Amino acid sequence: MPRIGALLPLSREHHTSLVLARAARKAAESNDMATCLAAVQRIEAHWQDVLVTHFAQEEALLQLAKDVLDADIITRILADHEELRRLACESCALDPAARLRRFGDLLAAHVRYEERMLFPQLQSHPAIVFATEESIQSIQRGKNGEFS
Repeated sequence: MPRIGALLPLSREHHTSLVLARAARKAAESNDMATCLAAVQRIEAHWQDVLVTHFAQEEALLQLAKDVLDADIITRILADHEELRRLACESCALDPAARLRRFGDLLAAHVRYEERMLFPQLQSHPAIVFATEESIQSIQRGKNGEFS
């Protein structure tokens, strides 16, 4: 189903994230430390340049449509976002290759889950159809960033 409204730019960003996920897995398979460290730097840059805003917009849409979304979908999306956050920008106990493998696998699975499960539900919500990037940025999260 073609994406509309606020979902269109998010869906387009999913493509770049899938490319990054593939590159992360490929770097992990190389067993070359320099290649792995370069891939980690690329992930950190993608996090700052794309994913911070992308996740915030998706989480705002979850807040907007929480009354019609399956609770399990919301739980999984938020858990994935949190783990991807940790893998992308925090000190990680995993060695670089394991970190890249986990990040690549999780990001690819996460994008596919959103496209197949979340976005079809969101796209049927009237507020999402007419939402713009600016309007979803204005949605406030509940106390401590949790859904109310």
